Amino acid sequence: MKEEAGRNDSTMEVIERISVLEGKVSEHNRIFDMIREEIRGLREYIDGRIDDTNTRIDDLKLNMNKRIDETNKRIGETNKRIEGMDTGLNGKMEEMDTRLNGKIEEMDTRLNGKMEGLDKRLTGKIEEMDIRLNRRIDSNFKWMLGVQITMWITIIVAILLH
Repeated sequence: MKEEAGRNDSTMEVIERISVLEGKVSEHNRIFDMIREEIRGLREYIDGRIDDTNTRIDDLKLNMNKRIDETNKRIGETNKRIEGMDTGLNGKMEEMDTRLNGKIEEMDTRLNGKMEGLDKRLTGKIEEMDIRLNRRIDSNFKWMLGVQITMWITIIVAILLH
């Protein structure tokens, strides 16, 4: 009788342990679902930021193209005036044209520098966020694997001792 009561206690203890382990596995599944949802949200956020950045870049390109077109138009008008002027004035106009082209190149260089800086910062942030997410996922995976291995060892030991 005592032996049977001992078996019932062992069985109940194994059942309680399995129940606790199942609860922990459920908790880990819930955590993984939350992490997946966070990753989805982060991807949507990053996609939105990329779209915003692309829109800004497109706006900058349009603005720059308008400015370049206006500048080209001005250069064209200036060239027409130069054609009708004396050769003495032609030298001065070429100098002005060169300075204007230098300013345009300077503006282009500055804009390219700013765009490259923005791209590097954005890439760095994305890589940093990717590294942090991978670390969190690796940590949770190790914990889940440890819990599952412990659960199986407990079940096997319980079966062997039964």
